[in-house]
Amino acid sequence: MPGSGYAVDLYQAGTPLGAGLLLTRCFVLTANHCLRYLRGDEERVSVRLGDGTALGGRVCRRVEEADLALIEVLEPELVPPALPVGDLPRRGDRWRGLHRPSLSDPHLSGHVDEHSVDYTCVGGGRIQAIQLLAEQTLGDYSGYSGGPVERESTFACEPALLGVLIEQYPDRQAPERAANVLFAVPLREVMSRFPHFRTDHLLRALEPPASTAERAGRQEEQSATRGVVSPPPVVVPADGAPAPEAPCVPVSVGAAVAKGEALLSALKEWSERGLIDPAQVAGLQVHVAKNVIDLALGGEGA
Repeated sequence: MPGSGYAVDLYQAGTPLGAGLLLTRCFVLTANHCLRYLRGDEERVSVRLGDGTALGGRVCRRVEEADLALIEVLEPELVPPALPVGDLPRRGDRWRGLHRPSLSDPHLSGHVDEHSVDYTCVGGGRIQAIQLLAEQTLGDYSGYSGGPVERESTFACEPALLGVLIEQYPDRQAPERAANVLFAVPLREVMSRFPHFRTDHLLRALEPPASTAERAGRQEEQSATRGVVSPPPVVVPADGAPAPEAPCVPVSVGAAVAKGEALLSALKEWSERGLIDPAQVAGLQVHVAKNVIDLALGGEGA
């Protein structure tokens, strides 16, 4: 059962798959192995919110080597604006798990043993992970994977989302049981694994496709005035899949600045509407500024 406004349960045809968390109103993050029992190439799942509301979802990206998966919420307008505020973990932080498999299972809690360790996860990939110590020695922590790990509120720190729980570590004295050492993926690692949270992807989603006549007019105008040819517009597929990368072409300083200002304005609006985590906005703004400067100096941008 979910333990907060952004912790969710995942189902398919009434069968529980595992836990997840709302990164934004549009995307749910979970551990990839929670989806291992999906039938064939089935991508549709049910996302159950903390108040019991069930929404449609579609698996839009799986990063098997990092044991992460991203699910697109098909009805984001029905998601309440109870989204997490993210932060970096620190050694010694008190943490708690916001999800438990059922009402008869205990909540998990403990402290951050290591805030960043090189870790080879079950998917075979090397990731930067948070090493957690759990106070509850259950011997088996299955069913908790995919749930959010939140820092508990203290006098010095506010509660914040630290990452997503992915794995339990086996007890070396009894390999059939699990030790109370758990691993979670921090938000920084999550953001680096999914193109959906990169500035270039947001920029493509922001810019609507132009008509054939508009494209031809732009190309003729630019060829006559600056000798610069516009890139073809990037069309965002209807199913929400990432669009192919556009070829790199020269961009004028004015166009780069205008595009950067438009994206910064959109980021602010999305943050105010709760469509994107405010904790991500500052990093995205810095990324946009760097891209504009790079383009102005004759680079290709990120």
